[in-house]
Amino acid sequence: MKHKRLLSVFLAAATALSLTSCSGDGGSSADSTAESTAPAGDTSVVETPADTGVAESGWKFGQVAMGGGGFVSGVFATSQEGLYYARTDVGGAYRYNSDTQLWESLSYGISEDDQGFLGVAALAFGEKDPNRLYMLVGTSYLSGGRTALFRSDDYGSTFTRTELPDFRVDGNGMGRGNGERLAVDPKNSDIIYAGFMSSGGMIKSTDGGATYTILDLGTDTLTSNQNGICSIVIDPNSGDDSSCSTIYAAISRKGDYNIYKSTDAGATWAPVEDAPQGLMVQRMKYNGDGKIVITYADAEGPWNNNRSSGGIRMLNMADDTFTDITPKKQAYGDVVIDPNDPNRMAACSENVYVPQPTGAFGDEFYTTTDGGKTWTLLNDTMTFSANGVDWLSTTSMHWCSSMAIDPNNTDRIMVVSGNGIYACDNIWNAAPEFYFFAKGVEETVPFELVSIPGGELVTVIGDYDGFSQESAEVYGKVHSSIAGSMTGVAVAAANTDVWVKCGGDNKTNGFWYTLDRGETWEQAKKSPLSTGPAHGGSVAVSADGSTFYWVPENGGYVFWSDDQGKSWNQSEGGMNAKRLIADQVNPEYVYAASGSSFYYSSDRGKTFTSNKELSVFASTRPVAVPGVEGKIYFPAMGLQVSTDHGETFTRIDTVSNCQMVGVGKGKTDDSPCTLFIWGQPTSDQPVGLYWSEDEGATWERINDDAHQFGGTGNGKFVYGDMNKYGRVYMSSLGLGVIYGDLIESE
Repeated sequence: MKHKRLLSVFLAAATALSLTSCSGDGGSSADSTAESTAPAGDTSVVETPADTGVAESGWKFGQVAMGGGGFVSGVFATSQEGLYYARTDVGGAYRYNSDTQLWESLSYGISEDDQGFLGVAALAFGEKDPNRLYMLVGTSYLSGGRTALFRSDDYGSTFTRTELPDFRVDGNGMGRGNGERLAVDPKNSDIIYAGFMSSGGMIKSTDGGATYTILDLGTDTLTSNQNGICSIVIDPNSGDDSSCSTIYAAISRKGDYNIYKSTDAGATWAPVEDAPQGLMVQRMKYNGDGKIVITYADAEGPWNNNRSSGGIRMLNMADDTFTDITPKKQAYGDVVIDPNDPNRMAACSENVYVPQPTGAFGDEFYTTTDGGKTWTLLNDTMTFSANGVDWLSTTSMHWCSSMAIDPNNTDRIMVVSGNGIYACDNIWNAAPEFYFFAKGVEETVPFELVSIPGGELVTVIGDYDGFSQESAEVYGKVHSSIAGSMTGVAVAAANTDVWVKCGGDNKTNGFWYTLDRGETWEQAKKSPLSTGPAHGGSVAVSADGSTFYWVPENGGYVFWSDDQGKSWNQSEGGMNAKRLIADQVNPEYVYAASGSSFYYSSDRGKTFTSNKELSVFASTRPVAVPGVEGKIYFPAMGLQVSTDHGETFTRIDTVSNCQMVGVGKGKTDDSPCTLFIWGQPTSDQPVGLYWSEDEGATWERINDDAHQFGGTGNGKFVYGDMNKYGRVYMSSLGLGVIYGDLIESE
């Protein structure tokens, strides 16, 4: 099999771009100066083999099957049959593979330093050449808030990156479902226009983003909601060539002009004076008949808009007049138009909560066949299928900020949601059938994982509690508690029917347990804190399942309970502990780590003793080895190992940098556990995934530069599978749980 690798190329220095005037009305804006700007920062080709997921090392990667779980902020259908794209707020971009009927990530190659580029704020592609793909990426609170323009000529398998140091987008910011703030000229896919969020501003490039020119719209495009320019549409029928294109750009604001127009490819601009100023544009779509259909809400969304304020307008580009075609006064996310019949449209609300077929509350859907004169509400007649992902049968389609219609099958639409993508193949029917259509999109944020020897894979995640499943490839069962975001989970090593977990918020006590392997969960009603509910943090359970341990996020101490959480006792020692693990053999021992110390207890957590010899600089995760009493691996000053319950540690001198460590099944029953780390065996090796089959004597790299996944994200864990030799799991920022398999072991 041919392996792909990271390649670097250098682009020539930019030459100044010039904007030419077109005949006709060029607008009434002030003098529009075109400032030529060359790209700064890294410009490189990053290969991401989404079609195979195979690294050069011979490891094959995928994402644990949970089913959606995060906000897909944009979905797109192309002129090529079966080719769809999607963008997410924290999980990168995806391309649909019609052969496998799965979405495949285009963002495996994002490095830990560049993890902010997993926030995709805009996506666009060539209408005539949909292999040409562009993305605006960046996240305000990650990677220094850096923003970049990604370009691909091969459907997203490889990208050329141009960093934009003077501009900012936020793929996870408010207004992230608006769009698209990136537009490709329909006559020439080298010409693109991009608008920005928290920096404001708009640029044009005529060479696919390698160089660009700053455009002056004659108004301040930096908005108070940090959403800037939120949508750009190019009239495909304007001008004889791209130098005379008509362009509309929407600015995310109220109380002032918020749609601007250029008839000379961005050289000059003028406000569209009749555009509603009391509402904010969400999305704009060309209808194929000289008009633009615009959805409105009173805020940028996806969740802060007033549900009873908004609408849909039709803009006639011939005279810039508006027609109100609103089905019902409320916030609207998007609209799609049949490319063969502009009178047929489907629309969705945004952040409106009404009953849907599952019984859950979500957005409304409408269709019209007469250009918006009359609309049909679908919620009372439509049906829904979870499509094999059972836990979704009680969820809704909500935050519906983006829709797409398939130009090759105009009965088919797709719509985004806060938990994935949904599709409908008979949207014009009286009873349209929606179904979950995000298989392969895994945008959950994982916080902890347990691979039970001889048992299931158990996870806890943000927003949707967690799952248990037989294997990574098969959709599992959501925890029956469905208690929101969870931060910790543990399983009793010698009594694997007993699990504990923690999470929640500051409103109720955040500790749950199950005595029947996750079939039913009980919430501990008693808080260990005298000041109110405890939540979050880390948990452990003794090997025999009789003692529960919890260090709440808002607690500062370790607490233990021997009556299933009916009462709690504060441990002595273990101050400011952040991570807990129990010995996997001896139920008397439990261990804790803080940002400065490692602690061990030999009396079921009643007292903890600090290891005075070990300096700890972060509250990293210690790991207890299954089946071996007292053996612990701990990332501190490299990688440490203890065989005496943590009283002493020995440094493994083959590791210079270890951020996370995990253990997995050995090759044979007589083999030692495999070790996995996220770090570096030597300082001249790249930070990444490594494994050892000889207890750390030697190490091999598992991943490569095309499989970095943005690093270990919020969960910050790396674990081996305890049932399958040569399988590793790692947390990610927004790609769910990544798993890798050694191909030779299959």
